Amino acid sequence: MTTKIDLGRFPIKGEPGRIILLEKDKIFYVEAEGDDSIVRTARKKVYKHVEPLDEVEARLTSPPFFRIHRSYIVNLERVYALRSRGDGEWEVKMDPPVNKVLPVSRRRMKELRELLGI
Repeated sequence: MTTKIDLGRFPIKGEPGRIILLEKDKIFYVEAEGDDSIVRTARKKVYKHVEPLDEVEARLTSPPFFRIHRSYIVNLERVYALRSRGDGEWEVKMDPPVNKVLPVSRRRMKELRELLGI
């Protein structure tokens, strides 16, 4: 019997016959794209991954990974700021060089605040 160990890497299945073992701490966020996912790191290159966001979420440990919205999972260690957009709406801004601003769903906000200790 084979024992599964966590090597701190996330296997990205993009091109047929090729799997990239990406270090988890390099991941800034994962975005849903139809039935697939897009993995974003500090590099300009994005990685297309043939797995829905629900399955990615099950394989990335929380914390530091946390689903902030139906379309996004973020690495909390890569969040630079949390800001209000008014009317109870919030968003996170990712660390440089990504600097991407992502929405936070209202139902995830309480748990996000608890995880961030605010």
